[in-house]
Amino acid sequence: MLFGKLLPREGNFFEMFNQHADRIVEAAHAFSQLVANYNDPHLRDKYNQDVDNAERAADRVTHDVNRAIHKTFITPIDREQIHGLINTMDDVADLIQDSAETMALY
Repeated sequence: MLFGKLLPREGNFFEMFNQHADRIVEAAHAFSQLVANYNDPHLRDKYNQDVDNAERAADRVTHDVNRAIHKTFITPIDREQIHGLINTMDDVADLIQDSAETMALY
């Protein structure tokens, strides 16, 4: 019993992947609205902020996954694959944010 508490098995990685994917969808939807409402400065600022909020939430999930990798003794898939997947997913969120910021400049 004590051994199991010291060395936890299988964190909730797939749940966290789904949470991160949901944040990507939120960022993409906000970016789509930003493009559709580009000529309205108020809406442009609102949707740009929505993209930023979704990206920051995605970053928090990424940090949670990376912490869980180090705390979990037995992971459902290889640690490097988990790390690579969540970082690639985070790159998608970062690119959406970068695109929104670029649009806000012009």
